[in-house]
Amino acid sequence: MLWRTQMLCLIEGHEMLGFINGIPPEAETEKYQWWRRSDALIRGWILGSLSEDVLNTTIGLKTAKDIWLHLENSYGTLPPQSGLINLELKDETRSTSHSRSLPVPLRSVSQQIDLKGDSLTPAVESSFNGRARKSLGLERTVFPEDNLEEILPALVPLDLPQNTHSLHEPRSYLPLYKAALRGDWEVAQDFINDDEEACTANINKHGFTALHIAVGTGKQGISFVEKLVAKLPPNSLLNMLTSFRDYTPLHIAAVVGNTEAVKILVNKNQELLYAKDVDELLPIHRALINSHKDTFLYLLDVTKGNRYPFTYTGNMGVTLLSNVIFAGYFDIALDLITRYPELATTIPPDNVDAPLMAIARKADAFKSGCSLAFFDSLIYKFLHEINRVVWKVLGRFGEYLQFLVKHKSTLKVKEANSKFLHLDLHLVRHITHVQKLKLEHHQALALVKYLCQEISALNLQSNSVYYSGTIIEAASNGAYEVVQEIVDTFPQAIWYADKNGHYMIQLAILHRCEMVYNLTYQMSDHKHFHKTLKDDNNNNLLHLAGKLAPQQKLNLVSGAALQMQRELQWFKEIETFVHPKYKTEKNIFDHTPEMLFTKEHIKLVRDGEEWMKKTADSYTITAGLITTIVFAAAIIVPGGNNGDTGHPIYARELSFLIFAIADAISLFTSTTSLLLFLSILTARYAEQDFLYTLPSRLIMGLATLFLSTTSMMIAFGASLYLLFGQGKDWILIPIAALSCLPVTCFVTLQFPLLVELISCTYGRGLFGKQSDRPFY
Repeated sequence: MLWRTQMLCLIEGHEMLGFINGIPPEAETEKYQWWRRSDALIRGWILGSLSEDVLNTTIGLKTAKDIWLHLENSYGTLPPQSGLINLELKDETRSTSHSRSLPVPLRSVSQQIDLKGDSLTPAVESSFNGRARKSLGLERTVFPEDNLEEILPALVPLDLPQNTHSLHEPRSYLPLYKAALRGDWEVAQDFINDDEEACTANINKHGFTALHIAVGTGKQGISFVEKLVAKLPPNSLLNMLTSFRDYTPLHIAAVVGNTEAVKILVNKNQELLYAKDVDELLPIHRALINSHKDTFLYLLDVTKGNRYPFTYTGNMGVTLLSNVIFAGYFDIALDLITRYPELATTIPPDNVDAPLMAIARKADAFKSGCSLAFFDSLIYKFLHEINRVVWKVLGRFGEYLQFLVKHKSTLKVKEANSKFLHLDLHLVRHITHVQKLKLEHHQALALVKYLCQEISALNLQSNSVYYSGTIIEAASNGAYEVVQEIVDTFPQAIWYADKNGHYMIQLAILHRCEMVYNLTYQMSDHKHFHKTLKDDNNNNLLHLAGKLAPQQKLNLVSGAALQMQRELQWFKEIETFVHPKYKTEKNIFDHTPEMLFTKEHIKLVRDGEEWMKKTADSYTITAGLITTIVFAAAIIVPGGNNGDTGHPIYARELSFLIFAIADAISLFTSTTSLLLFLSILTARYAEQDFLYTLPSRLIMGLATLFLSTTSMMIAFGASLYLLFGQGKDWILIPIAALSCLPVTCFVTLQFPLLVELISCTYGRGLFGKQSDRPFY
């Protein structure tokens, strides 16, 4: 009856009794829409006050009235454990089982009352009839604010251990919350002076304290953190666990990368370094996972001792090493694996990759997975020679400075330093970046070799568990360096297949990993075994080449037409690798390789045709405009013609000769370009046309268009000089500078496409022997 009375008072107080004993309005009316919203509100009130057992009986009831009638018919007067929490504690009914049915924050209170043997006053009793709710999986009682002040004084005579913060709503700490966010220590200090326990109180629904909030604000909250930590005993920091993932303040500082706050907390209590969160991770793991290198390095430095060896061994250690590899800190990974070699063979937890698997997934850790620009690739290739030249230049520069200092040429020393620093910023910095990248690649390769050595040292028949899945992952990701090291160390690894029955070479073809496939060029005659491989669907290697490449591989090539060209190149390469009879062999779906290729690439052919036509159409307009301009310029020559002879007035000038030649070149090349682009628009667009025919026409069209644009600018510059530059040679400077602008734009924006077209069509190709190092 108590729950029913309270709920009726609540509903009647809001003048909503009609929703549990009235008739709803007709549907599909404006009034009905308002009724639905209010009915949903009352349903929320009722359902929010019920226990989980009772809630399960109300599933399917659509209105507040339906729920109300169901509760009346089923329970009459709801018992305390089924509805609202009822603490009507009579002397004869108190028991331990009663307190066990209460929410967590009230259990200790109820037990203390039981032990005390006193009855609650009516005011306290009525105030305790609050609404139970679930928050983050824990039952908590929420008291009406207007009765809260009556509850607290009533508890004092009972000598109960009051935790006033568990009885307050989180909004009671709003001033402290805001002060922690702003780093405003003065406001926070005033609040804490009034309430000493506010230092460790939970101030939001996730169980964060003011310290958790402050360390998450970054540098602006450092002073706040320092002063707040000074007021706290060291052990209290370990007990500050959030209900969200069991984070200590040090976990939060590590997650956000607040290194200064980390130092303050560690200096206060070093035990925080080894506190685990809900995922069994330490603060050092959290800093690493969130890519905060400075914070991670500090935590790594302060945890290097052997006080808690589990940090670098077992599950903790292998998790740390795996995350270090994923973060790309290969120098640190090498240091860890050298100090703790057992990590190479430690079986990781289910959600963590083994070290060798982690580096196999990280294909960009090697040169094969790193796309470098043309200039960067040259630096990468000739880095040793470039470094030698740079050091030689540095030595000569040092000698030059000594000479200037010796002769007391201070101004010249400053000038030389300025010029050298400018060179350092624009050239040496770029070289240093490539050098760092190359060093990381070497460190990653050294790490792979070390891991393979440690695994092979086990000398177990079952050590395949460490590399069987890894070689499949590496072959799929294109990390041929990992594949090569694994096969060199464990030759039998080449015969491990994935769940679909695909071996290394099959995976390389499916995932379009040309570097892994090229290892077959370094194989002995064993490669002939691989030529005959088939999967569970009776697909031979040519069938696999006929499948469409993964989208991430297609995206590496610009334009659908060039993507189709790349697919054809793969198909042609595998066609030369396998026995001719496989060209017409069918799989279980009755498809030959060529039929499968056509089926898989229908959309790509269509997209390639559309891309090629749009590109050619755009260039056709440009070529047509240039043809029109230069043709008109050839007829209306600069300076006009002699009225008597009809010859150009400036016919004997050198600049006129330059104009005539440039204009003629521009006209002929633009016309050629126009015809080439028109031929692209009218092509048949068969699959095989994308291999050479269409790309060749596009290359020739772009080349002649570039030549015509450049010639047109030269002709225009010569014309300007003829008209305005007679006797004024200085005018050539602005003419040349301005003429270079459109040419530069064309080169910058369109030349890369031309280079890529030439490289894909006439370059050395994707396939071939990579080194003389034997492979299997």
